[in-house]
Amino acid sequence: MPQVDSIIRDIQNKLQKIYNDPILCNQYAWWLLEAITNKDRAHLIEHTTIELSLDQHIGLDSWLKKLIEQQFPIQYILGSVPFNGVDILVEPPVLIPRPETEEWTIHIAQQLQKLPSISLTILDLCTGSGCIAIALAKALPTAHIFASDIEDHAIALAEKNCIHNTIHNVMLLKSDLFESIPQDLKFDLIVGNPPYIATQEWQSLEPSVKNWEDKHALVASDDGLKIIADIIKSAPRFLKTNSALENENIPQLVLEIGFRQAGRIRALLEQTGYCDITIEKDLEGKDRVASARVVPCGLITNR
Repeated sequence: MPQVDSIIRDIQNKLQKIYNDPILCNQYAWWLLEAITNKDRAHLIEHTTIELSLDQHIGLDSWLKKLIEQQFPIQYILGSVPFNGVDILVEPPVLIPRPETEEWTIHIAQQLQKLPSISLTILDLCTGSGCIAIALAKALPTAHIFASDIEDHAIALAEKNCIHNTIHNVMLLKSDLFESIPQDLKFDLIVGNPPYIATQEWQSLEPSVKNWEDKHALVASDDGLKIIADIIKSAPRFLKTNSALENENIPQLVLEIGFRQAGRIRALLEQTGYCDITIEKDLEGKDRVASARVVPCGLITNR
């Protein structure tokens, strides 16, 4: 009976044809073997040997062919990704949740959990798979969360993910940013991972991204700033003052950004009249999140 470590080495060697990262190839090899056998890593290590059926061999070969020849994202093959305590189903072409997005979502959820007695109203723009809204909904079960996207396939997948994670406090809306959001609906917090890649950067992306994920979920005009700018300009009309958030130094607008955009985004936030503007870095030390709060009474200043 074949040794598990021998199967892992074989998969890893095949993956190194396209991925120049032995650690990544090893991780992918384990994910594939776990998925095809429906056994976790601890079980496979403990038993040391495993006999794959003919169907499993065919399935594994098919996956490897997709990965190597088509550079098909492994997340789409596996069908889901863990994200801040929830399991997010993924399918092309909806954007695959990224670790840097999970990172800031965890942080804002932890901040909001300081306010357990308050029922917050939150809007997640450009929701895609629904990962941000669903993770916040699980962390904040008394919150009312609205999640919007312009694409039908994204809304459909977000709905699947709500059902998959037994989430009942997320309402999905089809909307081009704020266009279809009721004018009388006000939010304590607006979050989002909008498209922010510049058109000229698109061609340099990895084929696993460029060939399979929705370009409209990634790319924006004006050097990637168009949609972020639209959100910044429109959000104050949909935000209500919240002294509890202010007392805990929790922002009211949180947006993922491109790492080259911080200067222009800070300036736009200042010009629009936000206060307490912060640019946070991700674990790689790159500018990744812009956050701010609306200024009471329309005062245009940066405190």
